Amino acid sequence: MNILEFTLLVGMVSLLAGSLGALTGLGGGTLLVPVLTLLFQVDIRYAIGASLVSVIATSSGAAAYVKEGFTNTRVGILLEVATTLGAMGGVALAARLSTSIIAVFFGVILLYSAYLSSRSYANDSYNARPDSLATWLRLDDTSANDQPLADVSCAKCGDWLWVDGDHGHGL
Repeated sequence: MNILEFTLLVGMVSLLAGSLGALTGLGGGTLLVPVLTLLFQVDIRYAIGASLVSVIATSSGAAAYVKEGFTNTRVGILLEVATTLGAMGGVALAARLSTSIIAVFFGVILLYSAYLSSRSYANDSYNARPDSLATWLRLDDTSANDQPLADVSCAKCGDWLWVDGDHGHGL
């Protein structure tokens, strides 16, 4: 395969990964990293690095969710700080681990995510008591029109945190 074919194929896969990521809220890396490593034989460290860099570009799609009022900005900022710190720690750890350990860890995380996504939960987050940490951090803040940006009552179902009435978002 020459460089042009490789670039076109990776570009098409990246377009698909970005579209799925925007539709589902999953990072495009859930599709991109396995495709790069298994199909194109790219070292997993490079695949993960490419996925992380692409997050910068794809996060601009979040502006549409903010514009439509589907985003609790306080929750987003809290998650951004936590994921940035986690990413820094992950990079330091990845530099010290073998690629096979990273690949196994990545696979286990994907399988666990698939398992959690397949489970059904009763949608009782509206009746749940607000989580004390969410209340303390004022994550249930309202917008200018006094409409809640999201129900952050934190009705925990396993390892999931219900952010709105219809969709669970894993933390």
